[in-house]
Amino acid sequence: MADLADSNNIEATTIKKYQPGEIIVKEGASNEFFYVILQGEIQIYQMNKPIRILGDRDVFGLENYFRDRGYSTTAKAINASRVATYRSNFIEDIASSKPGLMSMILKSTYLQLEQTTSVAEQNIPYAETINLDFKEYNDGDIIIKEGASGTEVYKLHQAGGGLDVSKKGVQIGKIVKSGEYFGEMSFILNEPRTATVKSIGKNVVEIIPVQEGGFETLVHENPDIALKIITALSHRLRQTNLRVVK
Repeated sequence: MADLADSNNIEATTIKKYQPGEIIVKEGASNEFFYVILQGEIQIYQMNKPIRILGDRDVFGLENYFRDRGYSTTAKAINASRVATYRSNFIEDIASSKPGLMSMILKSTYLQLEQTTSVAEQNIPYAETINLDFKEYNDGDIIIKEGASGTEVYKLHQAGGGLDVSKKGVQIGKIVKSGEYFGEMSFILNEPRTATVKSIGKNVVEIIPVQEGGFETLVHENPDIALKIITALSHRLRQTNLRVVK
């Protein structure tokens, strides 16, 4: 785990051991830091309600930085744990120079979102669903099919009626803003497509090819994409946290 804590100028501010029951960060704290679990298990609470458990290589706290708000959750050690603390404003440097760490951050954030979503409600509306060839899609055209394989990342270039997002035939949200990315989860998790995306009206979509296993290369060569994806994921995670405690 040493490579997670030491990386040229991007170094952990602290690496600390926490005993069972010890609090790492409380709701209302500054968003100045985010945290990487090197070893152990951490329980995340919001308004005193447990919302998920994190383990080795999980990352937490960045959703507050991207929303420019104070810490929205409390993190408490379940067992003896080692946690590295990083300055949140390191994230741009991490995206441009440490694709391995950025890949880990993205994967952890997405898995937390999936876990929290399943707790929140079955048909959660993805109001802020994230997001080099250009392709025009007409009304009803399927861009991504749930369960299919593929590693391409997509970007809504010109929005007409937007894009419908559905799982198991049930609409879970829309992608309506030009510049939004989608389809990135398949290569982050190396799994089949998790949803169907269908064109509503006429839309122009940019297709960014990514070779299987090539996520770190994409992040290294296009850090702006990584930052946009982690920003959108963080927004969704914070909103989903709130749905859990309502």
